[in-house]
Amino acid sequence: MASPLYPQIIVECQFTSPTWTDISPWARGITIKRGSSRVESPILRYDTGTALIRLDNRDRRFDPTHLSGPYVDSPSSDSGVLQFTCTATQEFGQGWTVDIKSAPGLQAFVVNASSKTSNAAAYTVTKPPGTANGHRLIAFQFADVGELSDLTTPTGGTAWAPLSSRSEGEDALLGKVWVKTAGAAEPLTYGFTQVSGADGVCFVIAVADWDTASSEVFDSMSNPLAAVMSTPATTPHASNDLEVRVAAGTGGLVAGTTWQPPDGWSELADAQSSSYTTASVATKQLTSVGGGGTTRVRPMRPIRVRANFPFTPTTNLITNPSLEVGLTGWSALAGTSIARVAHTPLVGGYALELLRTTSSAQYGVTVTGVAAGASTGETVTISGYIYLPAASFPKITAVQIGASGMTTATVSTAGIQPDTWYRIRRTAVLSANLGNIVFQVLTDGTHADGQIVAYLDAVQAEEAATASPYCDGSQPACSWTGAAHASSSTRPSSFTWDLFSGFVDDWGISWEGNYDSEVTVPCTDGLGVLADFDRTPVAAVGAGEHAGARVSRILDSIDWPLADRQIAVGNSTLQATTLDGNALTELQLVADTEIGELYVNGAGKVVFRNRQAILTDDRSTTPQARFGPGGAAAGRLPYHDVGISYDRQQMANLVRIGRVGGTVQVASDQPSRDDNKTKTFEREDLLMQSDAEALSYAQWVLSVAKDPELRFNELTIRAEKDPAVLFPQILGREIGDRIIVERRPVGGGETVVREVFVRGITHEIRGNPKGEPRWETSWALQSAARSGNFWTLGHPQLGKVDSNALVY
Repeated sequence: MASPLYPQIIVECQFTSPTWTDISPWARGITIKRGSSRVESPILRYDTGTALIRLDNRDRRFDPTHLSGPYVDSPSSDSGVLQFTCTATQEFGQGWTVDIKSAPGLQAFVVNASSKTSNAAAYTVTKPPGTANGHRLIAFQFADVGELSDLTTPTGGTAWAPLSSRSEGEDALLGKVWVKTAGAAEPLTYGFTQVSGADGVCFVIAVADWDTASSEVFDSMSNPLAAVMSTPATTPHASNDLEVRVAAGTGGLVAGTTWQPPDGWSELADAQSSSYTTASVATKQLTSVGGGGTTRVRPMRPIRVRANFPFTPTTNLITNPSLEVGLTGWSALAGTSIARVAHTPLVGGYALELLRTTSSAQYGVTVTGVAAGASTGETVTISGYIYLPAASFPKITAVQIGASGMTTATVSTAGIQPDTWYRIRRTAVLSANLGNIVFQVLTDGTHADGQIVAYLDAVQAEEAATASPYCDGSQPACSWTGAAHASSSTRPSSFTWDLFSGFVDDWGISWEGNYDSEVTVPCTDGLGVLADFDRTPVAAVGAGEHAGARVSRILDSIDWPLADRQIAVGNSTLQATTLDGNALTELQLVADTEIGELYVNGAGKVVFRNRQAILTDDRSTTPQARFGPGGAAAGRLPYHDVGISYDRQQMANLVRIGRVGGTVQVASDQPSRDDNKTKTFEREDLLMQSDAEALSYAQWVLSVAKDPELRFNELTIRAEKDPAVLFPQILGREIGDRIIVERRPVGGGETVVREVFVRGITHEIRGNPKGEPRWETSWALQSAARSGNFWTLGHPQLGKVDSNALVY
């Protein structure tokens, strides 16, 4: 059994769109590589992300020639192991799958469902509305105390028959499934029993148009100490079967626990008795199986690797974070009116609308409903999600967040997209007890009266000592496991990070004698797909558009989904394009011209960050973690190894930059050439619009690269050294994050301290007999001493006059 401090690895493949099939139980090892493997040039270019997944194939389920296997388009195929995600880790858990055959020529369907929770020895469950003579009734009953014998045969109407049962042990978790055919005079309720003091959950489902000549196909499995619960694969009767999936757990001890069913499944009920027994039931029509007898184990299947990690929930000090109780605890600043509206809420049913009422350059709201608890000297994180409408976005210059007890933080709109929720936050040591929190939107003052300026939702205030290392919902490679996180007093007890999302290149089968078979599955992310697109030219378009708009135009030209991109506004404007040739080649040329970042993140989204993102985004300007000797007592995180370089790979003291159709511009540093010999960096294919910008480009490269630099180039972490602290770090860090690394030299001397950017991420995951992964993570690093330290207006360090070079 895996330790609760270890992530649960989730490997899923989309054998049939849009259903993700869990193949985690067969994973033997995973290697993931994203970003740059080594930074060897002043201008970054990211590699195509890859994953190599090793799978146990002893039952031939991943063998494309096995046409009676589970991943085959035939009546004998199944929909795989599928998972429910719970907002709290359960001590004991069960997963159930029941398949009901449709009547010939018809399609079985759920008429209705009823649910009941109880801590009484006997209780009743209402007959599902619409139940009629001949409908098939299925009852799922769970209890956390007693034995299976305490769950006696239900009463009411025609006789109930036991289908199956499962026990996780006395006074642990008990589950029974009962079936019957409804008669002509069914009662309004059905009676169930359990031992006195047990917390029970029961679901009753009514199904119509089922095949009375066939019995249900079913299976169940245990899910100990899990927040992600698997339900087993079964072999359905036929292509139009109705399949029912149920997950149940106990021992989570978190009131308000909820479930997320598998993707594409309809949840019928979600119930919890006290803070103990909890369960969810979902159904789906298996219309995608049946027919041709062809394998679904084929190249280009979408595949993803995720990690679910538990942690101790922290208290949100905001008393009405998502406007559940009207405007209690919210008040408008001058020039602003506020309203509780149902416009695209992030959490729950409402968001806060900020509306301009008088001429002003700034609008905002004060959150006065802050519970006592954060005192002077404590480190606190305040945050909220802001939504800037496209109509207002061009007039907005920045957003601010602050509170009494801490200074205000300004967030540039450069990293924000219109019509999208974006998390802004501020972490600081309190100079006074935490008081009112203020959100402000700064504008150019040209809004009209009555124009909506912004929306706000999901405000949080937490002690950052426990909150900051974890996924916070703002990172693209991370997702909340429960949508209600900000509308309750605590955050969820687990997070799910996306480590890789891409496509299968091959199913490589190997045999070892007659006793073992393994499939090696190499995968590539979206950059590999983009490299396969060659386009025919169109009339020149897009002259003068920013680099971000050009990236979007290129993605549009190949119909890349809008949901799978995260594109910032560029800092440079570009020459026109005819959109011809290879899509990835043109995208990388745009990123090179911008000196930006182009990569695919762990969730499979194409990400474009502009040149100045490392000077404006909080995760790139403020160190997100400090690694070094001394441990937690010294405010440092442990690591396994650090690589150090003092070479010429990133050096350039003669820079020649030319744009298409322009004159080559030259920047040179003679003292460096005298000391280090000449090292040239040259590009003559860039897309900026003027020679003046080409010269600025050359001068920028020279500024960051004219001298060799003693730098850390790689950091290796073995998270099992301190799972509770290190796993959230290796899961939550993303390309572009800024960290501090320290190394005490062998033999003595001053500790070497460097601020660096994470530029590449590698995970090596292998199982061991205890069920706890042996997990080694390496980050390719780039020094932040030069490229990350240009002068930045308003920044406490980068904004000092005469301290840093100007960025262009």
